[in-house]
Amino acid sequence: AAVAAPSAPSPRRDSWRGMRAGILVLGGTSAGLLLAYLAGRRHWRRRKPSPAALALLKTVDSAALEAELARRSVGAHVINTSVRPLHAARAAAIDAELSRLGVASPDALAPGPPRKAYETFARPREGEPCDDDYVRRKAPLMAQQVAFLHRHEQARRNELLRNVDDATQALERAARPRHNVTVVLDNLRSAENVGSIFRTADATRVCRVVTCGFTTTPPDRKLEKTALGALSSVPCDHFEATIAAVRHLRSRGVYVVALETTEDAIPLGVAPQLGDEGRGVAIVLGNEVTGVDKAVMEECDAVVEIPVFGVKNSLNVACCASVALYEVLRRWGKWESRVER
Repeated sequence: AAVAAPSAPSPRRDSWRGMRAGILVLGGTSAGLLLAYLAGRRHWRRRKPSPAALALLKTVDSAALEAELARRSVGAHVINTSVRPLHAARAAAIDAELSRLGVASPDALAPGPPRKAYETFARPREGEPCDDDYVRRKAPLMAQQVAFLHRHEQARRNELLRNVDDATQALERAARPRHNVTVVLDNLRSAENVGSIFRTADATRVCRVVTCGFTTTPPDRKLEKTALGALSSVPCDHFEATIAAVRHLRSRGVYVVALETTEDAIPLGVAPQLGDEGRGVAIVLGNEVTGVDKAVMEECDAVVEIPVFGVKNSLNVACCASVALYEVLRRWGKWESRVER
């Protein structure tokens, strides 16, 4: 009788098998398990992961997780206890030193490098010195190393857990409405300053950043150095001329204020143009050397300044952005509402 040829394996089934294998490998790491689960569940339904899974993957440092998993590969930090039995004198000496350093017992050590370092000393290889003088000299040094590895390992584990928590928190915050604030950058020369402003814009949940002229505009590798992932979370527009951006915003009824030190500038803390949340406000920040262009200031509704009391008469432009944006949110009662929650 003819035998039916075996059916070709399904690509989707193979992908799911690979995902299940990945889940088993990642089982020891909560962050890795969460990532694999979200990606795998969505992949079973469709080929493309959901926006939520993508956002989570972008928030958590996948490269760090992969390095962590490789570091914890099976057998990497295991001592064969049957071949290398516990040496009573060595174990007692290092236990006493660890107790002095705040580690209650060997059982309290985190798995991985600290446990391996402890076992390496407490379970010596055949032929290693075990005399009293050697143990007395070596035990304090090894205990210091084990205690350091223990603290380091705890910090790494806490960081991974915080990354997952931050990812969940970021997804929740992404659904919140944006504050009615626009940041306009008038020909800033430093990409690092621009990236830092994007990070502040993300923290203050502004509606958008408008880059003008030769201001570095996303996507750009230099911006990422100081933005640290904020470029993807802040909407951005670009205008070739700052005046065009100012006129566009004013035509939509937005108060536009230039942040600059001039004789007629209004102190930031009392500027009435910052008080109308319904109408919104746009803050123009100028070039690091020349400041906001004079022609641009003439198009704005007002010019405000941050008071300074030192020898220098200005702040770094990225610092100015932070001060101004948080002053706007304070004026609108956002700090108080956050405390009430």
